[in-house]
Amino acid sequence: AYTCIKAISKKKEALIAANYEKFIEGSVENGLAKKDAEEIWNLILKFAGYGFNKSHSTAYALIAYQTAYLKMHYPVEFMAALLSGDIPSRNFKKKDPLVDHMEDSDRMGIEIVAPNINYSDVEFSVAEGKIHFALSAIKGCGGAAAEAIVAARQDGPFKDLFDFCERVDPSACNRSAIETLIKAGAFDVFGARRAQLMTVLERAIQAGAAALADRKSGQKSLFGDMEESSEEEEVSVQLPDVAEWEERERLLMEKEVLGFYLSSHPLEEFKGKFETFCSHTTAGIANLPDRTEISIGGMLSAIKIAHVRKARPGSTATKYANFDLEDMHGAIRCIVWPKDYQQFADAIQADAVLVARGVIDRRGGGDEANLIINELIPIEELDARYTRGVLVRVHESAHGETGLRQVREILRGYPGDCEVQLLLFLENGSRVQLRSENLRVELNPEMRSRIDDLLGPGNFRLLTASAV
Repeated sequence: AYTCIKAISKKKEALIAANYEKFIEGSVENGLAKKDAEEIWNLILKFAGYGFNKSHSTAYALIAYQTAYLKMHYPVEFMAALLSGDIPSRNFKKKDPLVDHMEDSDRMGIEIVAPNINYSDVEFSVAEGKIHFALSAIKGCGGAAAEAIVAARQDGPFKDLFDFCERVDPSACNRSAIETLIKAGAFDVFGARRAQLMTVLERAIQAGAAALADRKSGQKSLFGDMEESSEEEEVSVQLPDVAEWEERERLLMEKEVLGFYLSSHPLEEFKGKFETFCSHTTAGIANLPDRTEISIGGMLSAIKIAHVRKARPGSTATKYANFDLEDMHGAIRCIVWPKDYQQFADAIQADAVLVARGVIDRRGGGDEANLIINELIPIEELDARYTRGVLVRVHESAHGETGLRQVREILRGYPGDCEVQLLLFLENGSRVQLRSENLRVELNPEMRSRIDDLLGPGNFRLLTASAV
């Protein structure tokens, strides 16, 4: 790195001489006086002399070389260290750098193993080419709790929740910390449902407190020696037959304590619908200019209701709403001003899944944009409000006349008001698009499923009126 800096320094004079003439000529051609151009050039040189001096640039170059070497030759260890460094600055309400680095790890093909009470360390650790999620990166399970768990585990892995509560110091790892570990799935290793564990948690804590009191008093069970000599005959505690939490509830708990969805994403089931009806995702709005109109789908969170200081002339409405609209790529802050809030107030509910139409607002400055909402459309109303028909693609070589006749029979079974179009891919390479004058259908998930089964995925598409 130092040799590289020296080489650049040697070329410095030649680079200055070569660019001086170009700068002066270009400035004069654009109407700037030669004297003024030379004055600006001298200011540039003056800044270059101290604005980023050699010692500064050499230090950066050395660090860049070292980190690049480690990332290239020890990628798993490098990413684990990077993740551990972000633990103290975690933000569980918004996407934080730790989640970004996890996504980078995924792109690099590095697996991050879910939290596990018997394998996870205090910080992110590496084993068998994988990164194990850190206990201290779980909300409410900071340094002291994570360290107490790892210390207790030195005597062997935990057998179940009751064994955990008996062995881990309750002053360091309290009820709240254990609840977050259950929500994060750290106790899934025992094969019990999370709802079951939460149901017996109080009993387990009480059993642990009783065991701790016995140890402090030096009291041993009447059959203690027998238990120590025949551990294999121990009977596990029977858990109540409690149904597991609903998937969305379980995923929201994961997001609450981990800062991301671990098992899946609650919007996964709506992915196809969003792709059909929405113009953008949060991943594609970073470079959109101010006042760009978009439609975007997602789930509402972090809702805040407030009042403007003064109502608009001719209106008494002052109440407006702020909320985050979260999709599978991130989130955008949304604003519903009083006029539109009156119309869409009922749709603004926590965890509601919908499509928002609005305009990008960058008046606040900075890189982040807000979305000024013009319309909110509940997910269940999309088909009825914005779909005018269906398009079915039929390939002559793959489906033939028989397939075409079967498509007609399926569509005839769902009469309705939406138009039908056929896109025929002929064997000679040409394409023909037809619109039926007589056949009209009702949008129906069963119809789509039958078409997909017959022709294969991707050959059935909704014809939509533009949502933007």
